[in-house]
Amino acid sequence: MDFSGLAEQIEHHELPGLALGVCTAGSVLWSGAVGVTRAGGDRPIGTETMFSVQSCSKMYTATAVLHAVRDGLVELDTPIVRYLPEFRVRSAFEEHPERRITLRHLLSHTAGFTHEAPVGSNYLVGRESFEAHCRSISGTWLRFPVGDRFEYSNLGIDLAGYILQRRSGSPFHQYVRRSLFAPLGLERTSFDPRVIAREADRAIGHSKGYSRRPVRVPMVAAGGVYTSVADACRYVQFHLTNGSQLAELYSGQGYGLGVALPMMNGIPVRGHSGGGFGFLSDMFWEPESGFGVVVLTNSTDHPLQWKLASDIFRELVGENSAVPTPEDPVAGSDDVPERSPAAPDGPWNRDYAIHVSGVRDGTARLRQENGVHLIDHWGGGTYRLREHQPGFYLSSNGEMLDLTQAPPTYANVRLHELSERRA
Repeated sequence: MDFSGLAEQIEHHELPGLALGVCTAGSVLWSGAVGVTRAGGDRPIGTETMFSVQSCSKMYTATAVLHAVRDGLVELDTPIVRYLPEFRVRSAFEEHPERRITLRHLLSHTAGFTHEAPVGSNYLVGRESFEAHCRSISGTWLRFPVGDRFEYSNLGIDLAGYILQRRSGSPFHQYVRRSLFAPLGLERTSFDPRVIAREADRAIGHSKGYSRRPVRVPMVAAGGVYTSVADACRYVQFHLTNGSQLAELYSGQGYGLGVALPMMNGIPVRGHSGGGFGFLSDMFWEPESGFGVVVLTNSTDHPLQWKLASDIFRELVGENSAVPTPEDPVAGSDDVPERSPAAPDGPWNRDYAIHVSGVRDGTARLRQENGVHLIDHWGGGTYRLREHQPGFYLSSNGEMLDLTQAPPTYANVRLHELSERRA
């Protein structure tokens, strides 16, 4: 393996820094880092530099849940109201769906949840706590019936972490440190935002158009881990060594319990990708050959995520087929009427700005066409809406438009009306 071109890669893609590791169950074959912790800075990235790994955090949370199952603290198939008796969630499909939701549903993204919570989200991080974020999930609407299908969501993983906190009687980050990180010797891995914020050897995330990226996020269990490439390789080695003990995490088609099960060049791998708030990461392993690959970067403006890990697996294991993307696109379209000019009518036929952490990131439009209610989604695609109850419109993709509050929300994302309206 020749990694001598990494410096040229990050310079070509204007990437501040990158850390990469390749390991087997018993050894680290290669581990290194290039670039700096901050664009324009002079502190070099090393193998102990901490990066945000975003949704790779879901693997750590799921592993901690499995340890809690082993220790008799929780059960995967017990309704979560046993652990959170106050929890409720709204549904257009049934009454009291929370009575059927289990930890298995939460970790496998099959509970039916939407992706964002009303308090603390990728669109509005805010200053609320992990607890407040999790409590706000009771104000959401399920997109689908419980157990009906896979639908990727932060909310289930965060609730799973919150259950660990409630059952253990200690903050989530302390429980995971005690039950998982400390036994594995992961001294450069943490869910604790206070530890992360005061860490000097920490990469700073970068995204074009955003001057600041938050360090603390309320979505702790789903996306709050910071780790180094050295620690990430140790975590991958733990999975390579203890695959039989962790088999519950790998049961599924495409996604298990907090662990993705995609194909890389036709090679079935396990692990996760993460992206957001200025970071992109990949942590994957191939159990048959026994290889693992970790790629950590402090920028979202490059094409190296997935591709770099995939290329390494191709060199190590071989190639069987074309490379698929790890996740399906979110946006889609229904068969809907063509857009035509219309005068504003209440909340309809108006444009709305979508903000991500205070920065405008897109525009949505609510409109009526020949008696049909529609939303043009800021991420692409147009969806039909039907009134479920006064002020609440259920989208054809399962999301809920809430016109009872100001500003209105769609999928718990605030819609800020634009001053300029199309006539």
